Amino acid sequence: MQNPSPQLDNVPALDALKALRVSESRYRRLFETAQDGILLLNADTAQIEDVNPYLIDMLGYSHAEFLGKKIWEVGPFADIEQSKEMFARLQSTGYVSYDDLPLRTKAGALIAVEFVSNTYDCEGIRVIQCNIRDVTTRKHAERALTESQAHLHQLTIFLQTAREQDRTHFARELHDELGQNLTALRMDFNALAACLATTDTAIASRLATIDQMITSTVDATRLMCEELRPGMLDDLGFEAAISSHAKNFTRQFGVPCDLLLDSEDYGLDKLLSTSIFRIVQESLTNIARHARASHAMVALQDRGGDLLLTIADDGCGMSAELTGEERTFGMLGMRERVDMLGGRIAIDSANGRGTHIEVSIPKAARPTP
Repeated sequence: MQNPSPQLDNVPALDALKALRVSESRYRRLFETAQDGILLLNADTAQIEDVNPYLIDMLGYSHAEFLGKKIWEVGPFADIEQSKEMFARLQSTGYVSYDDLPLRTKAGALIAVEFVSNTYDCEGIRVIQCNIRDVTTRKHAERALTESQAHLHQLTIFLQTAREQDRTHFARELHDELGQNLTALRMDFNALAACLATTDTAIASRLATIDQMITSTVDATRLMCEELRPGMLDDLGFEAAISSHAKNFTRQFGVPCDLLLDSEDYGLDKLLSTSIFRIVQESLTNIARHARASHAMVALQDRGGDLLLTIADDGCGMSAELTGEERTFGMLGMRERVDMLGGRIAIDSANGRGTHIEVSIPKAARPTP
């Protein structure tokens, strides 16, 4: 019996060798075309064993300047203590990650990178692979966005403050000028009507109509003043103003409104008291205009570090689009006020089951325009 051909005996070995070469070729292609920098370290000596072209272009060092060096002997990682500490962590845990690691290129430019390292075994040899991604542009964009949001926040505070100042000014002008003139007109008219006392029913009816028009105008002016800036809010404080507003709401729209205050004096500053009052005012206005409710409730709780404001009704509710997207100006204004104060607002509503609004606002750290 003849022995098998030596060529046949080597077929499995040749196939394995071929597969190994294909695998190595694929890895090398991925390594060299990766759009992240890749650094391979000896896990025992910290020497750099390979570096891909992307990292060479990113940092400006040649392949030769990397190869065979310990990681802290190359410019970007020249913070020896930090690099040694990182390497020690890699040896002990097998993983290190930095979200915003500053590196300096050979040309001197400072860049921000995400740095992720893993340890793995390759043919019995422990290797550390470091993936390095340049996130400088993204970090600049994030900082610009943060600054823009801060500026927008300050602008919101300024506009809200300016609007309240304008409202106070217009309310005072209405009260002092138009209100006083109407009062004088009413007194003069009453005196004139008394002098013109007559039994002529047509004239008497005309005088009564004029008197009613003057009275309605006086009442409308007083209501406008209260809507612009309730004098009670400045003169008697938040608690009295909110109680009066709830009573006026019930009297004007015929919707009972329960007001639940767990304190007689919340000690609110002007900005906070005005903001909470406006949120309640806007909410009750929405209830009157849209909710078709038979009952409403406003509650304010002092929870020590923050205030919890709850406004609810048993009306027709709002669609998910309105509660989720805040597409009405009233809702948008409420959210702006809450955001301005560093608070949170949650709106729970659906068609047919009313609306429940909760606003949590910190009592301290009031913003300034």
